[in-house]
Amino acid sequence: MRGQQQSDGTARSTMRKALSAVLSRTDDRTVIEECRRCGTTLESVSICPACGGSDIVEYRLR
Repeated sequence: MRGQQQSDGTARSTMRKALSAVLSRTDDRTVIEECRRCGTTLESVSICPACGGSDIVEYRLR
């Protein structure tokens, strides 16, 4: 992950948000949306605001 981290800490904060979503969930499922191009965690968008990518993936965790 060290090679992916940007100078502004974006990769680290993205991972932190994803882990926080999983660990603090109250139901039996969590859905995380992420840009496949840059790895930014997203919330119900079709175009990534960080890189302009449109390949969005959903991870459904139980």
